[in-house]
Amino acid sequence: MWGSLTMNFKRNVAAAVLAIGVSGAAQAADINTQGAKDLLSNLTHFLPEDLASSGFITVTPADNRYKITYDFAKLLDKMKTTDFIISGLKPFTAFATPQDGGLWAIEGNNAFDITAKSKSGPDISLRYALTSSSINGVFDPALHYMKSMETKGSGVTISTRTNDNGIQKNDVTIDSIGYTLSSANSSSGAGKLDMEMNGGLQSLYDKISSDTAIFGELRIGSIGFNASATALPLKQINDLIQFVSEHKDAKTLSDSESASLKNLLLNLLPVAGSFGESVSARDISVTTPLGNGGLQKMDYSLKVDGPAKATNVNLGLRLEKFKIASDLVPQDYVAFIPDAAEVQVGVPNLNLAAVSDVLQRTDFNKPSDPDAGKQAVEDIQKEMFPDGTVTIAYPKVFATSSLYEIEASGSMRAWLDDKDRVSMKFTVLARDLDKTIAAIQDAAKNQPDLNQVSLGLMMAKGFAKTDPDGRSRWDISLADDKSVTINGQLIK
Repeated sequence: MWGSLTMNFKRNVAAAVLAIGVSGAAQAADINTQGAKDLLSNLTHFLPEDLASSGFITVTPADNRYKITYDFAKLLDKMKTTDFIISGLKPFTAFATPQDGGLWAIEGNNAFDITAKSKSGPDISLRYALTSSSINGVFDPALHYMKSMETKGSGVTISTRTNDNGIQKNDVTIDSIGYTLSSANSSSGAGKLDMEMNGGLQSLYDKISSDTAIFGELRIGSIGFNASATALPLKQINDLIQFVSEHKDAKTLSDSESASLKNLLLNLLPVAGSFGESVSARDISVTTPLGNGGLQKMDYSLKVDGPAKATNVNLGLRLEKFKIASDLVPQDYVAFIPDAAEVQVGVPNLNLAAVSDVLQRTDFNKPSDPDAGKQAVEDIQKEMFPDGTVTIAYPKVFATSSLYEIEASGSMRAWLDDKDRVSMKFTVLARDLDKTIAAIQDAAKNQPDLNQVSLGLMMAKGFAKTDPDGRSRWDISLADDKSVTINGQLIK
């Protein structure tokens, strides 16, 4: 585990420093050489010594601010990336201006066009280009965090070429991208923030091809996203990074160091008080030699909230105006493709505090045990589901077309130590059932396998009740002894 922490730290810390932009020494009002040295020291504080001394980050006074330069050619040279020949790398620049209250105003404008070509093995080349980009924000050196930020980019190109007994190409272009970040001090504790991020892209096009044929094309008119979190423990994250930095070369930890690490990890939990995200894509189309398809709209959402010992996780997906044109789908089936479909799934009352409970019992200095990871997962599972069961809720499952409308809701309970033991309760509602059956019977004239579907629906109609709004209703219960009741009637 300790080796994994160290490895992940070394892999990601350079990217983290770039994202931060600056860190510290913001109290100095004068722009001078000493201030530049102090700023550089803060910028490289979390880096391994060999990267910190590589010179890939430099800071120089520039009138009333500091100019920060990231020379990635020096970084790659230090990291000894020998598999590819990389060209087009130019230094990135950002500017940091001291603000009142010890904050920094960050701004930068950059463009790049980078290519990489393999030296040996398969003939692979890559290109990543951005016509223009900008960043503006406010950085808090006390938390090593951009409290607010706006980034924009245009003219994105990502291309790959593989020549392995024939050239395969993948070309992606995006007209524009961008996102904004805002945050505020959380009421849940010092060093914690509430954060919100919004962004998206416009006009994505992806083509997979060879020199002689096009295998597929994907077009998306736009993608938008929103993400928010409360009580993010940024100070605790920084404390953990500091600890890893100070012990990155240690092969083992002393008892006191192991205890300190455990306390740092425990202070980090829960990682957030609540979390939510949503993604919405518009005007999606796919073209392939086997047929074409598309969606007018696709929405996805995830929400995690509630106390640590009774957290609720809810997931949603909605599709609208789905179209398909392919010889693989018989024409008689096309009319049954839903115009809109939606699925909502939830897992209630998760005891996420179980992670802390298991962590309390973990010994980081214990010799490596190949079964330790498996045992930890089993321990977390037992703590998270103390009665040995997990409940999955389905608040809404919905589909509609010109020939049918069906909606279902309910829940399923499963026993973790017996995969065959399940209980379920669902309510299913269908509108215009006679119209649906008639359409299936008509399609069965050309597709005989639909006769079984028609027969099944007619049998189901016999069990149905009729709601005041005219919809057919089935209240279905499956007990863990596999007995089934529909609308109170036991099904033999």
